Amino acid sequence: MKRVAIIILTLIFLYSCKENKDKGAFKYNSESETIEFDSTFYFQLQRAYIEKDTSELKEFFRKWNDLSIHKINNSDQLTSTIESIFNEVYHPFELEKYGWSSRPHYLKYKYAILPTEIRYKIVENFDSLKNWHEFSIYSMNLDTLSPFYPRPDIGHARFVYNIEPFKTSMKLFLDKDSYQKSFYLDSTYFINTPISNDWKEYLTTPEILGILINSQKDSALVDLRLISTGVRILLTKNDEKWGKEKINELWIE
Repeated sequence: MKRVAIIILTLIFLYSCKENKDKGAFKYNSESETIEFDSTFYFQLQRAYIEKDTSELKEFFRKWNDLSIHKINNSDQLTSTIESIFNEVYHPFELEKYGWSSRPHYLKYKYAILPTEIRYKIVENFDSLKNWHEFSIYSMNLDTLSPFYPRPDIGHARFVYNIEPFKTSMKLFLDKDSYQKSFYLDSTYFINTPISNDWKEYLTTPEILGILINSQKDSALVDLRLISTGVRILLTKNDEKWGKEKINELWIE
Protein backbone atom coordinates (compact mmCIF):
# COMPACT_ATOMS: atom_id res chain seq x y z
CA MET A 1 0.00 0.00 0.00
CA LYS A 2 2.84 2.39 0.89
CA ARG A 3 4.57 1.58 -2.39
CA VAL A 4 1.40 2.48 -4.31
CA ALA A 5 1.10 5.76 -2.40
CA ILE A 6 4.71 6.68 -3.15
CA ILE A 7 4.24 5.91 -6.85
CA ILE A 8 1.08 8.03 -6.97
CA LEU A 9 2.88 10.91 -5.23
CA THR A 10 5.75 10.64 -7.67
CA LEU A 11 3.38 10.71 -10.66
CA ILE A 12 1.73 13.84 -9.27
CA PHE A 13 5.12 15.53 -8.99
CA LEU A 14 6.10 14.43 -12.47
CA TYR A 15 2.89 15.88 -13.87
CA SER A 16 3.59 19.15 -12.05
CA CYS A 17 7.02 19.26 -13.66
CA LYS A 18 6.03 18.38 -17.21
CA GLU A 19 6.04 21.97 -18.53
CA ASN A 20 9.68 22.34 -17.55
CA LYS A 21 10.74 18.77 -17.98
CA ASP A 22 14.27 19.47 -19.17
CA LYS A 23 15.27 21.31 -16.02
CA GLY A 24 12.96 19.45 -13.65
CA ALA A 25 11.70 22.80 -12.32
CA PHE A 26 9.09 22.48 -9.63
CA LYS A 27 7.36 24.89 -7.26
CA TYR A 28 7.26 23.56 -3.72
CA ASN A 29 4.91 25.27 -1.26
CA SER A 30 6.62 25.30 2.14
CA GLU A 31 5.04 26.73 5.30
CA SER A 32 6.34 30.24 4.64
CA GLU A 33 7.15 30.52 0.95
CA THR A 34 6.97 29.00 -2.50
CA ILE A 35 10.30 27.56 -3.57
CA GLU A 36 11.19 26.79 -7.17
CA PHE A 37 13.92 24.18 -7.37
CA ASP A 38 15.39 21.52 -9.63
CA SER A 39 13.38 18.45 -8.65
CA THR A 40 15.66 16.05 -10.55
CA PHE A 41 17.43 15.14 -7.33
CA TYR A 42 14.22 14.66 -5.37
CA PHE A 43 13.04 12.06 -7.90
CA GLN A 44 16.45 10.44 -7.77
CA LEU A 45 16.06 10.03 -4.01
CA GLN A 46 12.56 8.64 -4.46
CA ARG A 47 13.77 6.07 -7.00
CA ALA A 48 16.63 5.04 -4.75
CA TYR A 49 14.23 4.48 -1.86
CA ILE A 50 11.49 2.71 -3.84
CA GLU A 51 13.87 0.47 -5.75
CA LYS A 52 16.39 0.17 -2.87
CA ASP A 53 19.04 1.19 -5.38
CA THR A 54 22.21 2.43 -3.71
CA SER A 55 23.72 3.36 -7.08
CA GLU A 56 21.10 6.12 -7.32
CA LEU A 57 22.02 7.28 -3.81
CA LYS A 58 25.70 7.22 -4.71
CA GLU A 59 25.06 9.48 -7.71
CA PHE A 60 22.82 11.80 -5.67
CA PHE A 61 25.49 12.39 -3.03
CA ARG A 62 28.31 12.56 -5.58
CA LYS A 63 26.59 15.45 -7.34
CA TRP A 64 25.83 17.09 -4.01
CA ASN A 65 29.49 16.84 -3.06
CA ASP A 66 30.59 18.21 -6.44
CA LEU A 67 28.48 21.34 -5.91
CA SER A 68 29.73 21.76 -2.32
CA ILE A 69 33.49 21.41 -2.55
CA HIS A 70 34.02 24.72 -4.34
CA LYS A 71 32.08 26.80 -1.80
CA ILE A 72 34.38 29.07 0.21
CA ASN A 73 33.94 31.52 3.06
CA ASN A 74 34.73 35.21 3.05
CA SER A 75 38.27 35.89 4.24
CA ASP A 76 37.42 38.47 6.93
CA GLN A 77 38.76 37.94 10.45
CA LEU A 78 35.42 37.20 12.11
CA THR A 79 34.45 34.52 9.60
CA SER A 80 37.91 32.96 9.84
CA THR A 81 37.65 32.92 13.65
CA ILE A 82 34.21 31.30 13.63
CA GLU A 83 35.30 28.74 11.06
CA SER A 84 38.36 27.81 13.13
CA ILE A 85 36.19 27.36 16.23
CA PHE A 86 33.64 25.28 14.32
CA ASN A 87 36.35 23.04 12.90
CA GLU A 88 37.75 22.46 16.40
CA VAL A 89 34.43 21.33 17.93
CA TYR A 90 32.79 19.49 15.03
CA HIS A 91 33.60 15.76 15.14
CA PRO A 92 30.59 13.80 13.85
CA PHE A 93 32.39 10.45 13.66
CA GLU A 94 34.83 10.74 16.58
CA LEU A 95 32.70 10.97 19.71
CA GLU A 96 35.73 10.17 21.87
CA LYS A 97 36.79 13.80 21.30
CA TYR A 98 33.85 14.78 23.52
CA GLY A 99 34.84 12.33 26.23
CA TRP A 100 32.42 9.66 25.01
CA SER A 101 33.30 6.09 24.13
CA SER A 102 34.33 5.40 20.54
CA ARG A 103 31.72 4.12 18.09
CA PRO A 104 33.66 2.18 15.44
CA HIS A 105 30.65 1.73 13.15
CA TYR A 106 30.60 5.52 12.62
CA LEU A 107 33.63 5.03 10.39
CA LYS A 108 31.29 3.45 7.83
CA TYR A 109 29.38 6.66 7.10
CA LYS A 110 30.23 8.20 3.75
CA TYR A 111 29.01 11.81 4.11
CA ALA A 112 28.34 14.56 6.64
CA ILE A 113 25.71 17.22 5.87
CA LEU A 114 26.95 20.56 7.22
CA PRO A 115 24.98 23.73 8.02
CA THR A 116 25.36 26.87 5.92
CA GLU A 117 24.78 29.32 8.75
CA ILE A 118 25.96 29.64 12.34
CA ARG A 119 24.70 31.66 15.33
CA TYR A 120 27.23 33.62 17.33
CA LYS A 121 27.77 36.65 19.58
CA ILE A 122 30.81 38.75 20.45
CA VAL A 123 30.93 39.61 24.18
CA GLU A 124 33.36 41.84 26.04
CA ASN A 125 34.54 38.97 28.23
CA PHE A 126 33.24 35.96 30.15
CA ASP A 127 33.54 37.58 33.61
CA SER A 128 29.77 38.01 33.93
CA LEU A 129 29.29 34.33 33.13
CA LYS A 130 30.68 33.04 36.42
CA ASN A 131 28.32 30.07 36.52
CA TRP A 132 29.04 29.25 32.92
CA HIS A 133 27.12 25.95 33.03
CA GLU A 134 23.90 27.60 34.23
CA PHE A 135 22.94 29.80 31.27
CA SER A 136 21.82 29.03 27.73
CA ILE A 137 23.73 30.38 24.76
CA TYR A 138 20.90 29.21 22.51
CA SER A 139 18.37 31.48 24.26
CA MET A 140 20.55 34.58 23.87
CA ASN A 141 20.02 37.20 21.19
CA LEU A 142 22.60 35.93 18.73
CA ASP A 143 23.77 37.13 15.34
CA THR A 144 23.82 34.81 12.34
CA LEU A 145 26.67 34.28 9.92
CA SER A 146 25.29 33.22 6.53
CA PRO A 147 26.37 31.81 4.17
CA PHE A 148 28.88 29.78 6.13
CA TYR A 149 30.98 27.02 4.57
CA PRO A 150 33.19 25.33 7.17
CA ARG A 151 35.73 22.70 6.14
CA PRO A 152 36.29 20.50 9.21
CA ASP A 153 38.47 17.42 9.24
CA ILE A 154 35.97 14.53 9.19
CA GLY A 155 38.44 11.82 8.31
CA HIS A 156 37.51 9.45 5.50
CA ALA A 157 34.04 10.92 4.93
CA ARG A 158 33.12 13.68 2.52
CA PHE A 159 31.09 16.76 3.39
CA VAL A 160 28.17 18.39 1.66
CA TYR A 161 26.49 21.69 2.54
CA ASN A 162 22.79 22.27 3.15
CA ILE A 163 22.33 23.99 -0.22
CA GLU A 164 19.70 23.97 -2.95
CA PRO A 165 18.42 21.98 -4.72
CA PHE A 166 19.44 19.24 -2.28
CA LYS A 167 18.05 21.08 0.75
CA THR A 168 14.50 21.11 -0.61
CA SER A 169 14.91 17.63 -2.10
CA MET A 170 15.75 16.23 1.34
CA LYS A 171 12.88 18.10 3.01
CA LEU A 172 10.39 16.82 0.45
CA PHE A 173 11.78 13.30 0.57
CA LEU A 174 11.50 13.09 4.36
CA ASP A 175 8.07 14.72 4.49
CA LYS A 176 6.29 11.36 4.17
CA ASP A 177 7.25 7.98 5.66
CA SER A 178 9.95 9.88 7.52
CA TYR A 179 11.13 7.10 9.83
CA GLN A 180 11.41 4.50 7.07
CA LYS A 181 13.27 6.88 4.76
CA SER A 182 15.57 8.12 7.51
CA PHE A 183 16.36 4.51 8.41
CA TYR A 184 17.08 3.72 4.76
CA LEU A 185 19.60 6.59 4.46
CA ASP A 186 21.22 5.56 7.74
CA SER A 187 21.27 1.81 7.13
CA THR A 188 23.04 2.29 3.79
CA TYR A 189 25.69 4.33 5.66
CA PHE A 190 25.43 7.33 3.36
CA ILE A 191 24.55 9.66 6.26
CA ASN A 192 24.11 9.32 10.00
CA THR A 193 20.58 10.67 10.41
CA PRO A 194 19.91 12.45 13.72
CA ILE A 195 17.35 11.29 16.27
CA SER A 196 14.30 13.57 16.23
CA ASN A 197 10.62 13.48 17.13
CA ASP A 198 9.42 13.43 13.53
CA TRP A 199 12.51 11.91 11.82
CA LYS A 200 12.59 14.79 9.34
CA GLU A 201 15.94 16.22 10.41
CA TYR A 202 18.95 15.34 8.29
CA LEU A 203 21.88 17.64 9.15
CA THR A 204 24.67 15.58 10.65
CA THR A 205 25.14 15.91 14.41
CA PRO A 206 26.56 17.55 16.39
CA GLU A 207 24.29 20.56 15.92
CA ILE A 208 26.10 23.77 16.84
CA LEU A 209 23.54 25.77 18.85
CA GLY A 210 25.60 28.90 19.33
CA ILE A 211 29.07 30.37 19.81
CA LEU A 212 30.20 33.11 22.21
CA ILE A 213 33.51 34.79 21.43
CA ASN A 214 35.26 37.35 23.62
CA SER A 215 36.25 40.66 22.09
CA GLN A 216 39.95 39.72 22.11
CA LYS A 217 38.99 36.64 20.06
CA ASP A 218 41.11 34.33 22.18
CA SER A 219 38.36 32.60 24.18
CA ALA A 220 35.08 31.02 23.11
CA LEU A 221 32.16 29.04 24.49
CA VAL A 222 30.29 26.67 22.20
CA ASP A 223 26.95 25.00 22.90
CA LEU A 224 26.08 21.97 20.81
CA ARG A 225 23.61 19.11 20.72
CA LEU A 226 25.41 15.79 20.49
CA ILE A 227 22.78 13.18 19.58
CA SER A 228 20.39 13.91 22.49
CA THR A 229 22.81 15.54 24.92
CA GLY A 230 23.64 19.21 25.41
CA VAL A 231 27.38 19.86 25.53
CA ARG A 232 29.29 23.05 26.31
CA ILE A 233 32.92 23.47 25.27
CA LEU A 234 35.30 26.16 26.49
CA LEU A 235 38.08 26.95 24.02
CA THR A 236 41.15 29.13 24.24
CA LYS A 237 43.52 30.28 21.54
CA ASN A 238 47.25 29.83 21.93
CA ASP A 239 49.89 30.37 19.24
CA GLU A 240 47.12 31.06 16.68
CA LYS A 241 45.50 27.67 17.32
CA TRP A 242 42.21 26.94 19.10
CA GLY A 243 42.12 24.14 21.67
CA LYS A 244 39.55 22.68 24.04
CA GLU A 245 39.97 23.69 27.69
CA LYS A 246 36.85 22.16 29.19
CA ILE A 247 33.91 20.00 28.10
CA ASN A 248 30.70 19.75 30.17
CA GLU A 249 27.44 17.95 29.56
CA LEU A 250 24.52 20.31 30.24
CA TRP A 251 21.36 18.24 29.72
CA ILE A 252 19.93 15.04 28.29
CA GLU A 253 16.72 15.05 26.27
